[in-house]
Amino acid sequence: MNESQPMPSVWAVVLGYNHPEDSIECLQSLTNVTYPNFTILYVDNGSAPEACEQVQQSGTGFGVLRLDPNAGVAGGLNAGIRHALAHGADYVIIHNNDTTVDPRLAEALVAAAITRPDAGMFVPKIYYYDHPDTIWSAGSLFRKFPPVVYMRKTREADDGRFDQPVDMDFATFCVIMFSRAMIEKAGLLDPDYHFLYEDYDLCIRCREAGLAIRYVPDAKVWHKISKTTGAGTPNPKFWHTYGRSEAIFTRKFRRYRWLTGRTHAAYIVARFVYEGNWYGFKPYLQGWRQGANDPIHPPPRLDDARVARGTVLREPTTTHLP
Repeated sequence: MNESQPMPSVWAVVLGYNHPEDSIECLQSLTNVTYPNFTILYVDNGSAPEACEQVQQSGTGFGVLRLDPNAGVAGGLNAGIRHALAHGADYVIIHNNDTTVDPRLAEALVAAAITRPDAGMFVPKIYYYDHPDTIWSAGSLFRKFPPVVYMRKTREADDGRFDQPVDMDFATFCVIMFSRAMIEKAGLLDPDYHFLYEDYDLCIRCREAGLAIRYVPDAKVWHKISKTTGAGTPNPKFWHTYGRSEAIFTRKFRRYRWLTGRTHAAYIVARFVYEGNWYGFKPYLQGWRQGANDPIHPPPRLDDARVARGTVLREPTTTHLP
């Protein structure tokens, strides 16, 4: 960056729902970020009041936006993103609360954004928290057969195979940076999904708006894997939501027939059978039937009345200004 140019304003938006110990650890890691124009906002998504209070009392280096009731993953993030952009953010990094970050995270992502102004999303290298040298996600790609979006990852320690920046088809929104231009062109996350598939949905809209999804290997994150959604467990709510979200995604993107058509549905059912996942099969089908009939809406824009505003419990302050 030219030293005469102002440093872009970067906001980190952390979405939390209960589990205050995870939110506190995430926020503490963000206070160590070295980028010189950085602001942190914690969005409490309808947690128990005592959990929200515990996070608020844990430090002063972040603002707090309280939503009540819970607005879902997309709705909660949208509230934080709109607040950040309304206060001058050029880029917004959204975070699950079960993550910690390398201090150079924002610096690496912004450097990539300056190099690639034609990109709207910037994807870090995400490691497992419990196995900090093993990659959980290095961006996501579409595989035509069997038809699925899959994450690039490693089974063992990072061996350098994902050390090159590259454009991606998709990305998980565990941690990712959005440009203001992308949100203005493509819209916000779609709250028709309570959680799951809101990331693939916005990735498609980003690329259809003519903006790339760029993987940035120098930006590093550690992820505990979700405690809130119940992913990968027998929790019937997760599998019901999985089916419902997939049905909604199918209805919204029928033009992507390899990703949403009968071949993909047959592959999902085959995976249930192969993995012996009978505990998830019934709630998944029940969710699918619900998603096939629930009303769907256009994705919201920044001025959409559907985007929750919440209550500001504490305004954030920009940190690390030179």
